[in-house]
Amino acid sequence: MEKLSTDALARRREYIRNWRAKNRDKVREYNLRYWAKRVEREAKAAGQEQKEGEANNG
Repeated sequence: MEKLSTDALARRREYIRNWRAKNRDKVREYNLRYWAKRVEREAKAAGQEQKEGEANNG
């Protein structure tokens, strides 16, 4: 993958910043969905670690 030029990066950042400003509700929804999935994934991983520990102890 090629790196973007400095000008291309600046334009990309500007586009994304403008999109986020126009679509605050979508950004909020995406963030809420991300964090909900992350919490669920971490809880599942913690549960599996706990089960593995119980299996090794018993």
